[in-house]
Amino acid sequence: MSINKQIIKKRNSVYYFVIALIMYSVVQLIIIQFSFLSNRMYGLIELGSMVMMVFFAKKILTDFEFENQYFKFIFTIFMIYSLIIFIRGFEMDYEKIMYYLQTDHIFWPLVIPLVVFLNKDDLTFFYFLKSFYILGIAFLFISAVDSSLIRQRITSEPFIMPFAFTCGFLFLNTKYVSKKVSLVALISLLLGLLSFIYLARRNAILSFGGLLIVGFYFILRNFKTSRIIRLFPVFIGLLLLVLFIINDLPEALTSKVNERLKEDTRTELFVTFFKKMEGDMIFGRGMNGSYYLPVDETTLEDGVTFSETEYRNLIENGYLQLLLNGGYVYFVLFVLTLLPAAYLGIFKSNNQLTKTCGVVVFLWMVDMSVFGLPRLLMQYILVWMAVGICYKNSFRDRTDEEIIESFEAVGLA
Repeated sequence: MSINKQIIKKRNSVYYFVIALIMYSVVQLIIIQFSFLSNRMYGLIELGSMVMMVFFAKKILTDFEFENQYFKFIFTIFMIYSLIIFIRGFEMDYEKIMYYLQTDHIFWPLVIPLVVFLNKDDLTFFYFLKSFYILGIAFLFISAVDSSLIRQRITSEPFIMPFAFTCGFLFLNTKYVSKKVSLVALISLLLGLLSFIYLARRNAILSFGGLLIVGFYFILRNFKTSRIIRLFPVFIGLLLLVLFIINDLPEALTSKVNERLKEDTRTELFVTFFKKMEGDMIFGRGMNGSYYLPVDETTLEDGVTFSETEYRNLIENGYLQLLLNGGYVYFVLFVLTLLPAAYLGIFKSNNQLTKTCGVVVFLWMVDMSVFGLPRLLMQYILVWMAVGICYKNSFRDRTDEEIIESFEAVGLA
């Protein structure tokens, strides 16, 4: 097979994988927005998209060489323990298996870390970046056609996160991409951020705000400016973080956000969680672990409906979700895998792309303290791609000139 055909084949595998993941998200949006598909048809499309994802994942996850011995050791233990979590929660029942597959926060977070094996020795990763750009264009077009998707809480996150957030990653790398790509990435980030401010989505504001702040930092860093000016976005970011911590934002920004910041919707939930988890905090309760928390069916003003339940397998905090499924052991292994990756990417890299990968990993770890739920979402897949990049010594050793050549090869520069 010629080199060009091999490249086209790898490019198509990346695109088909992304299309399958977007199908998984878009079908849910269609159900929410229009409800014209039957449950059976919805299930078939969802199952088909998952099969498609797995099929093409096998074609792009081919880099099994560990260049970092620490990573080889800790990741092996991490995945073995993930397998134990899976076994502890698995039930051999058709309905249960379909439930595991169709629920994005139960089974999928246990296998998504395998994305660290994404092929990094050719253009595979850069074709993912090209797909992120295409998603950004689609996001802006669809938002213009149907702005209700970004004005409703029930549709905002399922739509904005997979389309706009990953495109926003390109904004961290304006050094390498064309002005057109940078502009699409910036507008996508700003539109997403404005939507989340309007809807008072606190965790999403933190996620998108973090990308914008770091992106502007890298832009200023590449100019010959004083250190004070280059660090200005960081100062602004720290100020906003402090305001979030003390639950207050300037009234001029938005009263709705201030109302949400002053709401305490989780303290009682967290207290109940820790009380019900007594005796299971070390090893957790397995893949589909749950805790007792009776909740009546509730419909909020914006149309979001919470079904009546007695036992929940979800808690609105990424780190607590780790504790629920795998206990302190899972939490520690997770941190020991991601934190060194962020350090290596940010401080031990010769190129800005790997530094921004480290930033994405670090921002995700911050985001998990607010919400940041591990689940089948392009944002979380990007995090584990970034982990694999940060631990790849040969990728960190690449020069900016070599990185630019790869961006040019996929048409982003």
